[in-house]
Amino acid sequence: MSDLGTQPDRGSDVDDGYRMPRAVRAAQLLALGLALLGIACTASSGWLLGTRPALATAIPFVPGLLLGLVALTFNSEGQSVRIGAILVAAMNMLWTVPSVTDGRPPGPLGPIVSLAVIVLLFRREARDWFEPQGW
Repeated sequence: MSDLGTQPDRGSDVDDGYRMPRAVRAAQLLALGLALLGIACTASSGWLLGTRPALATAIPFVPGLLLGLVALTFNSEGQSVRIGAILVAAMNMLWTVPSVTDGRPPGPLGPIVSLAVIVLLFRREARDWFEPQGW
């Protein structure tokens, strides 16, 4: 018998309809990475320099932390999660521009990651992922 007509076993109960697209996964990883970087920078600043410098370091990361929290909800259904993430990423981009000129964290990483998250969430596969099934 020939094996030309058979599909390889992809594992038990694996359905492509429930698998997160690469664009959404990349946006989620970028947002979570920025949030973790904010936590690490704030913790190290507090440990090395004290409370006041830690607060000054934490303020530019506030929208990045919010974006990381929104990224944790990317498995839920609905366009509001995607639109909320895009709006928080836009707020993060505008919020972190002064840190580029001042030489403080997150520097150019904040606007770059935010722009990448916005572009990834505007892709067609991301819109299809968040769109509920009957719309």
